[in-house]
Amino acid sequence: MINSLLVAVDGSNHSLKAVEVAAEIAAACKAQLTIMTVIKPHQAPKLSAELRAYAKLEHIGQADIGAIRLLSDSLLTHCKKKAIEKGATKVDTNVETGPIARTIVSYAKRKKVDVIVIGSRGLGNIEATLRGGISHRVELLSECSVLTVK
Repeated sequence: MINSLLVAVDGSNHSLKAVEVAAEIAAACKAQLTIMTVIKPHQAPKLSAELRAYAKLEHIGQADIGAIRLLSDSLLTHCKKKAIEKGATKVDTNVETGPIARTIVSYAKRKKVDVIVIGSRGLGNIEATLRGGISHRVELLSECSVLTVK
């Protein structure tokens, strides 16, 4: 039985689709859904590529250091609304800081999540091509099931 799901988002189309899939599963199972985003520690002096892209999509100009948290919260609010529209009733949001894949897996383990849902491709595709994608690393590190959404 699936009692809890974690969906990790970065603002990419794949991660937004992952929210919809996770919400549908959560609704069908009457499960807890947590939507999270991760800010890398070295992003403190600069805005991440993912959040810059999301700011552009939302027409938020001149994003600066102080906007990282605001954009993260805005992204999570948008995703929570989508999840509720898809039928999820128990939805939490969370912003974590750390290395992305390890932070997602660590959070899932701490919270005893049954399934991690993640988009197959995020916004950082050049880095992913060189080092392997976040979704692949989550699959390798996770002790629970991982659903990768395309």
